[in-house]
Amino acid sequence: MIYAAVKRGVKAGSFNAQLAGGIPVPTSAIPYDEEVLWSYEAGFKAQLLDNTARLNANLFYYDYNDYQAFLFTGVSGVVINADAEYYGADVEFVASPFEGFDFRLAGSWLDATVKDVPLRVDGPISINAKPNYAPEFQFSSMARYEWAAFGGMLSVMGDLSWSDSYFYNLRNFDADKFDSFFFANARLAWASDDGHWEAALKVENLTNAKAGIQASIWPPCAVVMKFPSGPRAGSD
Repeated sequence: MIYAAVKRGVKAGSFNAQLAGGIPVPTSAIPYDEEVLWSYEAGFKAQLLDNTARLNANLFYYDYNDYQAFLFTGVSGVVINADAEYYGADVEFVASPFEGFDFRLAGSWLDATVKDVPLRVDGPISINAKPNYAPEFQFSSMARYEWAAFGGMLSVMGDLSWSDSYFYNLRNFDADKFDSFFFANARLAWASDDGHWEAALKVENLTNAKAGIQASIWPPCAVVMKFPSGPRAGSD
């Protein structure tokens, strides 16, 4: 199947608080306009290998007019309008080549720019910036195998994921950037044939990776609060 789509979406405008974290907001920055998005997408879905595998892929372009961007200001922040463009692609391969085995591999690419972002609200200096939490590349994979055992079904599964580095501050300072990271998880489970019972062992973050997930900035205090991923952990 081949497909293409053109869509238009609108996000309503609103108002910033008069005092954003104790710092006065310029009068011109109190209201912000609606955001208008034109999205263009094309792709395909293909059945392969005697219908034991599927390949999905798509390309997209997002054209934002008055993109609503968040800027940290004081101990809070404000929303400003800035045009933006997103170019990207997604690919996914899913296969079940023999009974009991499932495999998935996926990747994505994103080239996004928010234009004319002010370093200070209503200030004279602006930059073209990468949006927050928007890594350029991401990959993931999963493999699972199950077989009959002990009067039920025994299964083993592992999944991997990798993310490129990304900014958590629209001003794109080097200090406001999370490094790339890699995660691996594993699961062993047994389920009864009637579906009434299941026992499982699971380990998350096998490599004990330390990755930044979210952050909040308090400029007046020069404080950045970072929220990391969880450590290696097991459950049953």
